[in-house]
Amino acid sequence: MYYGDDWPSMPDGTPYDGKNLLELVRSGKSLFDGVWDVKLLIQEIEEKLKTQITGIPAVHKGSNNYGFHITSTSRPDIVARLAQDDVNMPEFDSFPLEVQVREVHFEMAVYNLLRSEPAILASRLLYGPIPHDITGRRLLVFEKADGVSNVWEDLTANGKLHLLRQLANIHAALFRYDHPQDFAAQNLLERLFKFKPNSLSMPVAPTRKFWMYLLESKIKATIQNEGDMIGWEDDNETVGPIALAAKESLLRAIPYILPVDKATVPEESLYRLVLEHGDFGIHNTAIAVDDDGKPQVTSLFDWETSCIWPALLSDPLVAAGPVDLIVGEDGQPAVTRLPEGATQVDLDTYAAWARHYIQTVIRAGKDFRHLCFFGKLGEWAENLMQAHGVIGSSAH
Repeated sequence: MYYGDDWPSMPDGTPYDGKNLLELVRSGKSLFDGVWDVKLLIQEIEEKLKTQITGIPAVHKGSNNYGFHITSTSRPDIVARLAQDDVNMPEFDSFPLEVQVREVHFEMAVYNLLRSEPAILASRLLYGPIPHDITGRRLLVFEKADGVSNVWEDLTANGKLHLLRQLANIHAALFRYDHPQDFAAQNLLERLFKFKPNSLSMPVAPTRKFWMYLLESKIKATIQNEGDMIGWEDDNETVGPIALAAKESLLRAIPYILPVDKATVPEESLYRLVLEHGDFGIHNTAIAVDDDGKPQVTSLFDWETSCIWPALLSDPLVAAGPVDLIVGEDGQPAVTRLPEGATQVDLDTYAAWARHYIQTVIRAGKDFRHLCFFGKLGEWAENLMQAHGVIGSSAH
């Protein structure tokens, strides 16, 4: 089954080091021959950016895309991001082209929207069409920011804390960002995960009423009528009496799931519309390090999985080095994705990172994040537990 290109090997069988691709192409030794044509990528970029490519010093392989560092004659260095999968390949097994087209359009809209928000540091998009020559592959071209992504292990302890503070401030700036209402209206439904309604009969709004409606619609789209498919097609499951009963219970629970919004001004609302990055972490940032080892974030990229949520569900998670730093179920800083073999010293270090990052992002987000995670939601949770016969915070 085809999921994406294999990373090429050198003639001696060792993995390609990603260097000097342009020289290899010009000498007829492109390591991607037989999979896709690098010359078409070069031709498209040169034509659309009206420049001449002089070098491709490095190629990197991410989770879903190649990243090309490109130099040219008439502009600063650029980065081209090309999908590793081609929808024209036999046995292609991913999102169809029309879905990928919509995703590219949304991601381009995000980059253009955030261009005027310097605190968020979104990468500067230069070119992002539906591919014509690289048929079936998503292509975005950016102005290259200073720095690289993989610096965490080389930083000092203070350098890591300094970097975490910057990431927290960027995340908080994104949390505070008030995007245009028509942006949410045009994109919210499209960015929801399956399963979901085909359309919305209520206007998108930063209100509890709207999110109650959306949650109800999503439940009904997931569990339809008896005998209908439920879950993914490969599961071969249909709705039966148990699923129908669960559906009715979920629909009755909606008013208890979503807390009443007592905000007096819109920016404090639990249901204010927030743009989420979806994969926030140092792996999706460019970081420049000065001679003293002090890191500086210069760019936040890869908004492929971004979406629009109510502030209630905004996630302060950051992927930092070997772990993810999060707010736990108890509203306290926590760590997930722990590496195997972590020692107690490692665990104490990770916990310190989590406290430093989460406390910074809460402060940078001002009172609202504190309200969400430690204030009103805690009060609401207590009331909900009491309404269901559970005795306050002593019940664990």
